[in-house]
Amino acid sequence: MESDAVVIEVGLNEAAMREQNPNVAYTPRECATDALRCVDAGASVVHWHARDPLTGEQRLGDARLYGEAIDAMGASDIIAYPTYPIDTLTLDERLAHVWVLHERHGLEIAPIDIGSVSIVLWDAQARDLVGSEVLRDRGVIANPLTFTLDALERAYALDMTPSLGAFDVGFTRTMVLLWEAGRLRSPVFLKIFVSGSWAVGPFPTEEAIDFHLRQIPDDLDVEWVVVPYSLDDPGLVERLCRHALARGGGIRVGIGDNPAAFPRASNHELVELAGRWCQDTGRPVATSGDVRRRFGLAN
Repeated sequence: MESDAVVIEVGLNEAAMREQNPNVAYTPRECATDALRCVDAGASVVHWHARDPLTGEQRLGDARLYGEAIDAMGASDIIAYPTYPIDTLTLDERLAHVWVLHERHGLEIAPIDIGSVSIVLWDAQARDLVGSEVLRDRGVIANPLTFTLDALERAYALDMTPSLGAFDVGFTRTMVLLWEAGRLRSPVFLKIFVSGSWAVGPFPTEEAIDFHLRQIPDDLDVEWVVVPYSLDDPGLVERLCRHALARGGGIRVGIGDNPAAFPRASNHELVELAGRWCQDTGRPVATSGDVRRRFGLAN
């Protein structure tokens, strides 16, 4: 993979509903078809959530639904990985589906986040916090250090590559410390979230991206991807992505990440748009094969 090649990842569906964007994929077949179209458009990595085929309700740890989607992707070179349920804490409760998908369907990427975060939802129009009563019982996504260490150990034992999510600047610092402690192997695959109505981390600005990057020492090999998330302004999504490209990083686009910003777009259209941003900066777009070689994944 060329040193300046751009990893374009897709946030395929997340928790977005068809009322927000009619193109949101629910069924395994829909997810697979959408993912393959994104790869054809230039994406190298796809992230998706298992959803109830009829209602769209999230099925975050459903190995059967994920497995059906992976199988429907066929023999393509696609790199696709799931999420995890947030209402469990033990290693096998939270990531059991990941180990099953690796064993039965060849899953290569393990989603592992590196810190706990409060769920803070902000309604910009009402200028008020949302859902605080509901969050009294379960208002934190808990990823204690012991969980992260155990998850990394299991993933490496299975020759899987961790995809690390950093929702705040301290998460990126923790990533560096894990590497310095010999618990994390390079190259590291890091997703840097800059979020809007999901109000975690710094405000979603170009400076927020730079805050994260300043935590990373020059001798740590990191393949980082900026994830503009829960935003309603397509112009802001573009500015954040263009800043990441200028700083040498990858970008994630998708109607799952920002349905309010792109209420009619399809995912492959957003990938094509991202490709034009890459072209404007003079950087080539990485293929799935490039990313496989970068992380030593099997072909």
